Amino acid sequence: MTSPLSRRFQVRDISAQYSGPTFDLIFHDTESKVIRYSEAIWDSEALALAEADRLEKSQAHPVHWDAC
Repeated sequence: MTSPLSRRFQVRDISAQYSGPTFDLIFHDTESKVIRYSEAIWDSEALALAEADRLEKSQAHPVHWDAC
């Protein structure tokens, strides 16, 4: 099993910025040495985690996401 700290995709709780439960994904882009934030948001941590798992398994590299 992959440690959450070694995963490239992680769920982030951004509920404080919205009126209800809201989550997005962060992507640890080690090639570009930046953290990228998903454009999509989810109203359930479980849905966001399912998407993070899907992206992790597909070895996605969403360089179009905003970086900081």
